[in-house]
Amino acid sequence: RESGAARGRARASFGMSNFGSKGAMLVTDIAQSAKGTIPPYNDELARAVVDEAQEHHRSILRLIGDIQKTGASLDEAKPDDAASILVHHQAVLRNKRALLVYLNERMRRVRALRWEVGTGLPEVVAENLSHSERSFFTQYAALVNKYQGRRGGVGLNLTLDPAPPRDHKVQVRVLEEYGEVVTRDGAVDLRKNTVHLLWRDDAQPLIAEGVLEKLDDN
Repeated sequence: RESGAARGRARASFGMSNFGSKGAMLVTDIAQSAKGTIPPYNDELARAVVDEAQEHHRSILRLIGDIQKTGASLDEAKPDDAASILVHHQAVLRNKRALLVYLNERMRRVRALRWEVGTGLPEVVAENLSHSERSFFTQYAALVNKYQGRRGGVGLNLTLDPAPPRDHKVQVRVLEEYGEVVTRDGAVDLRKNTVHLLWRDDAQPLIAEGVLEKLDDN
């Protein structure tokens, strides 16, 4: 009659044909996506990877239990029983690594969104994120805002210039009549074709709207 340990070895041997396939599919899903994009969160496959790892863990416990029923210690286990346990253990570790690669890469791209689009998460992007990822974006954006704030922070909008500017002010030309705005240096009348030297964080939103154009980087 086949022993429990033998059945465990048979299950390990049978599973080898699909060893790590789901984890590999998960990594491929994110690796083959276009740079700078976030594909839809593959909840079904991620759960399958976790379920597979849990099944391997249960197999380990069954194998250990079968060995202990014989009165032998794990150190006294037969080589084929020890190998079966090792196979299942490595399968758990492999699935864990694959899942972490998938989640960490998605998290890296979610962080990058804050610097690319600001605090407002575009709906077309939000639809591709899991609930936890959307929550992470909100919390990360709040931390960035706090760090940039003038109360308790550095008092500087770090998203304006990917590369460090040579100066915190920028020379701009007014492209359309806009009227008076209040800046850090006081009120400025933005009349068409006039030129001004403004703080970058004051000028950048108006440059993005097309009201101003930047003349130089000095």
